[in-house]
Amino acid sequence: MKKKLLCLTLALAMLLGLVACGNNNEPADTNNPDAPPADTNNPDEPTAPPEGFQPLTYDEDEIYDLNFTEFLEYYDAALAANDTNERWAKMAIAEAKLLESGLVTPGVTQGGNYGMRRIPNRTVPGVLYGNDNDRFYTMVVTNEIIKTEHFAVMNEKWEELKGTGTYIEWLKGWLTENGYTMKDSLGWLYGDTLVTWDILATSQAPEAETLVHTIDGLMEYDNEDVLQPSLAVEAPEISADGLVYTFKLRNDVVWSDSQGREVAKLTADDFVAGMQHLMDAGGGLETLLSGVIKGATEYVNGDTTDFATVGVKALDEYTVEYTLEKPVPYLMTMLGYSIFFPMSRSYYESQGGKFGQDFDPTASDYTYGTSPDHIAYCGPFLITSDTPQNSRIFEANPNYYKADKMNIHSMTWVFEDGTDVMKQYEDFKNGLIDSTGLNTSTVKQAREEGIFDLYARVGSTTAGTWYNCFNLNRRAFANYNDDSKMVSTSSHASVDEVIANGTSEIEDDASRAHVAMNNKHFRLSIAFSLDRGSLRGLAVGEELKYNSVRNTYVPGSFVTLQADTTVDINGTATTFPAGTQYGEIIQAQLTADNFPAKVWDMENGADDDHSVGFDGWYNVEAAKAEWAIAKEELAAQGLEISAENPIYLDLAMPGTNTVGVNQANLFVQCIETALGGEVVIRPVLSSSDQELNDATYYNSTGAQLNTDCTYLNFGWNPDWGDPNNYLDQLIPGGYMVKGFGIYS
Repeated sequence: MKKKLLCLTLALAMLLGLVACGNNNEPADTNNPDAPPADTNNPDEPTAPPEGFQPLTYDEDEIYDLNFTEFLEYYDAALAANDTNERWAKMAIAEAKLLESGLVTPGVTQGGNYGMRRIPNRTVPGVLYGNDNDRFYTMVVTNEIIKTEHFAVMNEKWEELKGTGTYIEWLKGWLTENGYTMKDSLGWLYGDTLVTWDILATSQAPEAETLVHTIDGLMEYDNEDVLQPSLAVEAPEISADGLVYTFKLRNDVVWSDSQGREVAKLTADDFVAGMQHLMDAGGGLETLLSGVIKGATEYVNGDTTDFATVGVKALDEYTVEYTLEKPVPYLMTMLGYSIFFPMSRSYYESQGGKFGQDFDPTASDYTYGTSPDHIAYCGPFLITSDTPQNSRIFEANPNYYKADKMNIHSMTWVFEDGTDVMKQYEDFKNGLIDSTGLNTSTVKQAREEGIFDLYARVGSTTAGTWYNCFNLNRRAFANYNDDSKMVSTSSHASVDEVIANGTSEIEDDASRAHVAMNNKHFRLSIAFSLDRGSLRGLAVGEELKYNSVRNTYVPGSFVTLQADTTVDINGTATTFPAGTQYGEIIQAQLTADNFPAKVWDMENGADDDHSVGFDGWYNVEAAKAEWAIAKEELAAQGLEISAENPIYLDLAMPGTNTVGVNQANLFVQCIETALGGEVVIRPVLSSSDQELNDATYYNSTGAQLNTDCTYLNFGWNPDWGDPNNYLDQLIPGGYMVKGFGIYS
């Protein structure tokens, strides 16, 4: 019998501006959470629900306004500030409002775990944003494992020499004196199959991390974190009004094919071609140029088809000019990111590429970016072999203009799918790879083998933040990417099982969950229930469990006020002195609002980032208080909740190893203990990392998000040195809003 959607009550239907109770055809902690390699098989359509199943849908603008309005109002005020320090301070206040909404519960960052390396410290760029920290050609690699005691020596010397350009020279001599020998090759890990080899047509980390070795930008941070000319001859000439940047280019750079054969000279026009192709391809990063490059917004939105109106021009063969929409004080930090990379126009056209309205990647003669053999190279390495889920081989580009700066001349990347918790450690010991992280199993093994104390070190944390999300508008309920299904660990039927059994239970569950999700006190009750340190400890061990726990979205140390700055905190003019860090201002606003989370703690945290290294959110009493408010508000709207009639939420989690399963069980335990069993978490475990990401991060639209809540499936690594790079992802149409089931 055909099922009908159960609309709870008229009050519920009115809560979020219900569009229709009828037909609608609208569309972890992982081992590498910032590196989703692919969208779903059918990225523009969600998995179709079975015939007769009619999911609730609400107007996305209304959902966004209901949940994000306060954050957006404060963020708009920050963007309107003319002074950079005032802007940063107001951004911190906007983030405080975001955290208070319960939409983003920060979880972890990368690093802070045990590892072993044959790679000395500080031989590649260490900046926290952009693509430059993934460039390896200056990396020094030894044949021997670096001893733990020696990392401190290297760090101290780097601090002394940074900015002089002499650290690597000193390091090589010091390594030799201490019995190390160096090699010119690198063994590395990767875990994803690339969808495209076109770095301008993607927004996904695995593709950028691979392809950045094949192409250079105008400017580049060196291993001492000093911004240096790369394809540019020198720093740009900047107009008095800050709107025009003019770069003179090197005249000795050539494009090569994958065999090392010269195919073209690099000219200023290649930067024009690169930016137009970025916008034509629509890989997800083109919107980052909106409001930055003059005319970019209009071209990306289709309001104009004339690329000549966009502010990038080749003034002559070796001079490129950028005209900005308005002064952008952080523009120079953007230049090492792919959105400013060049592309050989002539080579692209030889591969069937076209521009503007003629761009058609489905054309039969379009081969650009389909393999490593169909791109042009101007960077240090050529990709000479790629065997999916096996290995990826890089060889030195014989035409590279900075060949004298290369310390390694080949790289072999080894595939790792995360299913064998010992494989990475064994590959490291056998010399197949030159760096390994240590999990709880391999820490134990290393100790038993007597090498842990000699070689293990705790790595530094990064600027990436992974967080928990709530699906505010779930519409995808069927199988994730193909006919296989995730497996529910709960005695209560999973979403897939309910659909397969043809019952209507899912309809009521979905309606109730939807309404609850759009209540901030409901979200906060879950946020305060989670023991994030213990969850992390299951992956890295008890002794390191807090090292990578982050309490803010933008790292608290990401920017520091350069001058005394006065802003309004709840009606009181508050002055923050020069030297105040971003996280301190977030905490000031939270404290003024009597919000119980502690996100900045000078008594805890890392030496340089006091927003990481402790759990300032886990607070069962606060969880209970928020839950009491949520139940009262939801009951007033007609939604009664009890242990006998709880809210059911599906939680997508990795099921490929015991860590993921144990984390799922602990997540359930935290929620059910704090909230008295009135919220039931149904872990839905993946059979592979690919399947998990297909259900969550890989989706290109919010409509495809196939879970109610996520644990560290969504995160952001910054692309330039300003907090707006994080916060812009959460405005309407922002790239990460898909994590809440809307837009994108």
